[in-house]
Amino acid sequence: MTPLKKLLLEEISENGPMPLADYMARALGDPTHGYYMQRRPFGQAGEDGGDFMTAPEVSQMFGELIGAWLADLWLRMGQPKPFCLAELGPGRGTLMADILRAADVLPDFAAAVQVHFVETSAALRAAQKQLVPQAIWHDTLDTLPAMPTLIIGNEFFDALPIQQYKKQPDGWSPVMVSADNDNLVFADGKSQAAVFSDALAACLPDAMAHGAIVEYAPMVEAVMHTAAQHIATHGGAALLIDYGHAAPACGDSFQAMRGHGFVDPLAEPGLADLTAHVNFPLLAHIAETAGLTAAPLAEQGRFLEALGLSLRAQQLMQLSPGREVDIQTECHRLAAPQEMGSLFKVLGVAHKDMPVLAGFLPEEM
Repeated sequence: MTPLKKLLLEEISENGPMPLADYMARALGDPTHGYYMQRRPFGQAGEDGGDFMTAPEVSQMFGELIGAWLADLWLRMGQPKPFCLAELGPGRGTLMADILRAADVLPDFAAAVQVHFVETSAALRAAQKQLVPQAIWHDTLDTLPAMPTLIIGNEFFDALPIQQYKKQPDGWSPVMVSADNDNLVFADGKSQAAVFSDALAACLPDAMAHGAIVEYAPMVEAVMHTAAQHIATHGGAALLIDYGHAAPACGDSFQAMRGHGFVDPLAEPGLADLTAHVNFPLLAHIAETAGLTAAPLAEQGRFLEALGLSLRAQQLMQLSPGREVDIQTECHRLAAPQEMGSLFKVLGVAHKDMPVLAGFLPEEM
């Protein structure tokens, strides 16, 4: 039994079942035993502490293409000096290190950029300092500087806590986490009237049957509101990459990952990554409500191909004889529909005065 599971069982015994959102927040962010507070989750299968791989860890090509995208956008938006380049949940700092290396072909970009990380994990901050020592760290988006800002978020929103509600004849029952002897189990809470925000309600299917599950993520909405307001006030854009819904949807997407495989999300809190699918129509709706423009949602594979993934792979194979198979495998992992290519989506939002964002094909989704 993990130390956190023991604590949660004791708390539930004293106080009763806890909402799923509270459980997810504790499992990931408990100051002592939380997953992101004590572990470095990124790495190949078999590595100590490696539970999953994000796109920047799969291949340098991912960060290089994003870096080129950012440099091109910075040029076309008038080359503001200085400007803020902010990353949400930077992992080990791999993505930003690759971005800065790729964008270094523009000396003026390198001279103008201020790198800011939004990160709460001390363990991950220590890793990020090794790769991007010049970064400035923030606990939240609220403290980003008042200047034109380009925001990057790769697999960030999926790890923010969600609360599930199940449709019942007399209302919506919150999904709770309860105890059964030494096991944590799901339970239905007392039915209540709908508690969703107007933004979420606007991005749900028109009709939902009895037993339908809706995932409500107030923290996701709050972060997106803050990001959109910052861009609306100071100018800039955001590029958000994650797995999730391309159209209004409901359903249970709560899951846990450990050792590169799916596990019971209640079995070992603190030792497994907990995530839920991102509601992209909701993020776009919040951005547009703040006065931003949202590009057509793109699949990651098509977006990277539009930025030149295949060309970059060919260049690397010419520069690295003997690595052809590895590079082809990386390219396949990033872009193939049966790998990350279709599951992961890319949302671009921008200030109304920004130039058109590159890489997004009209009505792709």
